Amino acid sequence: MKLWKKVLAAVTAGVLCVGSVGVTDLQGVLESAGTMLTASAEEGTYGNLSYGVTNAGEIEITGCNMGVTSVEIPAEIDGKPVTSIGNNAFRDCTSLTEVKIPDSVINIGDYAFYGCTSLTGITIPDGVTSVGFQTFSGCISLKEIAIPDSVKSIENNAFYGCASLTEVVIPNSVTRIYSGAFYKCTSLIEMTIPDSVTYIGECAFCGCTNLKKIVVPDSVTSIGGSTFYGCTSLTDITIPDSVTNIWSSTFRGCSSLTEITIPDSVTSIGDSAFYGCTSLTEVTIPDGVTNIEGFVFTNTPWLIAKQEENPLVIVNGTLIDGTTCTGSVTIPDSVTSIAGGAFDSCIGLTAITIPESVTSIGDSAFYRCTGLTEIAIPESVTSIGNYAFDSCTNLTKITIPDSITSISDYAFRGCTGLKTITIPESVTTVGENAFSGCTGLTEITIPDSVTSIGDHAFDGCTGLKTITIPESVTSIGNGTFDNCNNLIIRGCTGSFAETYAREHNIRFADVNATYTCGDLDGSDNIDSTDIYYALYYVANIAVGNSGGLTREQIAAADVDGSGFVDSTDIYYMLYYVALHGAGYDTSWEEVLAK
Repeated sequence: MKLWKKVLAAVTAGVLCVGSVGVTDLQGVLESAGTMLTASAEEGTYGNLSYGVTNAGEIEITGCNMGVTSVEIPAEIDGKPVTSIGNNAFRDCTSLTEVKIPDSVINIGDYAFYGCTSLTGITIPDGVTSVGFQTFSGCISLKEIAIPDSVKSIENNAFYGCASLTEVVIPNSVTRIYSGAFYKCTSLIEMTIPDSVTYIGECAFCGCTNLKKIVVPDSVTSIGGSTFYGCTSLTDITIPDSVTNIWSSTFRGCSSLTEITIPDSVTSIGDSAFYGCTSLTEVTIPDGVTNIEGFVFTNTPWLIAKQEENPLVIVNGTLIDGTTCTGSVTIPDSVTSIAGGAFDSCIGLTAITIPESVTSIGDSAFYRCTGLTEIAIPESVTSIGNYAFDSCTNLTKITIPDSITSISDYAFRGCTGLKTITIPESVTTVGENAFSGCTGLTEITIPDSVTSIGDHAFDGCTGLKTITIPESVTSIGNGTFDNCNNLIIRGCTGSFAETYAREHNIRFADVNATYTCGDLDGSDNIDSTDIYYALYYVANIAVGNSGGLTREQIAAADVDGSGFVDSTDIYYMLYYVALHGAGYDTSWEEVLAK
């Protein structure tokens, strides 16, 4: 393989990794690519193989003929030891059924056998310490593989999609099984994880639909999110006492799981951890679990049984479900938190009383509760989750306490019935899409405590006429006021709000100005004299003169808030005077909307 091909392979490996691994994992991939590129320009072929000679005088296998069906890698070439199989070396060799690797090999690179769809078996030599990133990914015919005691880690997606793999023996030397390591290994039935393993990454066994039993040892302290997501045949698993957190979607969709005992060591259960476990009837939750996130037991028979006992399902002070409630509901004082999705789509809920004992409201807690018309959040609440009141279309009044420091993303999106909202002085950020689609809002005042307003925060607030933005705001996101066609931003001259308004062609008004819109002569009446002054100013500016108006008069003449006084402003002034002369008490907002 030519050097330029190795460069291309290395870059390809790096780019493909970006979407599926974290920074630390990516750094490792790029370092391994860098190691490959340290090979000298000395290259050659050996049968169907191509190779390079490293600076250490060792052989690295870099490629093979694409149509080859069987390969035996020699222990040495020209007296030099073969120690490495490079990144992408046998990638997409779809006819390859058999590979013999000598004991001299101590490194197998990333993607080394990626997409070798006909490969049925392989023995990894004793010197190899890691099964690399996507090394055997897509080897759909691989039925068995021997992992030696020298291997310490199984990297991201190492056996991803090895659908024929029926058995894997993980040696006691392995300490970490990384994300997606056995993703969609649909023929695996049982798996024993040795006592040496301390970490199992996200989605490590995702989609292993025939996996019935897995033994997780006490050495494991962390089981990543979605680890057993979609293991639909899993009936037997014991969570060891060493685990303190069950992360998001860990057992989601394990439809054959009938019972689960959560050990005393666990303090937190992530969102959707047992979502869709449609056979789960028995659950043991210890008192030490103090954090239960959203949708943990949604679509399980266990939850249905609890709902029949009481429509407010409360576990260790967390209200985890109230979706079957109707009418007016009072949450008991024993509740300290409302879990995410607790009242999701509870359209029969018309009123809710939240006690002072509650400190947090989770993501989507009242999502699409279309029967709610008003809600008072007590001062005890310090956090409101994303989407908390999203699509509560009949909500007309909500009280946000001074204890809240952030309006979360999508918190009130689509609350079309909301006419007014008071943002307390405690709030420092307004999240993205926080009020998007709140078509009933007509004016908003952002308090001096706020420093940033997120992307699309007020997008689609078609009724919004004015928003007052203080000098404390130094960041306004993309599309924040999209589709607010009649909006005037009120703020201080020279502020970030003014700059944003000018850059986005939004009308701006100075909150400190002493003028009245259109009243250039200060007579408290808008008439032909004011129009004359505006015409005089425009004519002078056109020929290069100063215009003869004060700053306040110029601001009064700029009735459309464009930042310039021009014929458009004069047109609006003429229209305003004509309407008032005809007896119509038309406001400037109505005139400018024409």
